[in-house]
Amino acid sequence: MKKSFFIAGVIGVVLALGQLTASSADAKTVDAGDSSSSWNGTGEFLELGNGEQVVNGVVKGMLISRHKDGGKMIVHSSKLACPVRVNLNRNKDYQAIEGLCTIVAHEGKDIGYAHWKCAGNLKECTGDFTFTGGSGGFAGMSGTTPFQTSIIFEQQEGKTGQAIGYAVWPNMTYTLP
Repeated sequence: MKKSFFIAGVIGVVLALGQLTASSADAKTVDAGDSSSSWNGTGEFLELGNGEQVVNGVVKGMLISRHKDGGKMIVHSSKLACPVRVNLNRNKDYQAIEGLCTIVAHEGKDIGYAHWKCAGNLKECTGDFTFTGGSGGFAGMSGTTPFQTSIIFEQQEGKTGQAIGYAVWPNMTYTLP
């Protein structure tokens, strides 16, 4: 009796491992290649004193990805919209940015979501861009890829400001189930 429970348990573990291996093997890593975006936006400033500010804003742009397929260069473009929170200290030449992005590709058929964080000086910061899901062809999108960005918010009138900047993903990759 104990032996049959043991054999049934071993068979169950083997089947479970087989399912895990099969689902892992089904996942596809996509190498989107060299990617970049220029963006602009608006934000609202909160003065904290001693050179510290927080800017809550939104930046938008086009995400352009370039990769080779055989000997041919392929270029993809997507719309990019990212609410951001910028913590900066002008006296210490430091900033930390956190953002959420929606990536809309193929005329709205494929939508991806990402969360990112970076830190650096007031001109540029580096960090991680993490894909968190999506719909259409981006359903189940996941993975983390390094990137760098610059978002310069210039205070205009009162508490509002304008932003310009760029982002670069030297080798954007993500995984699809």
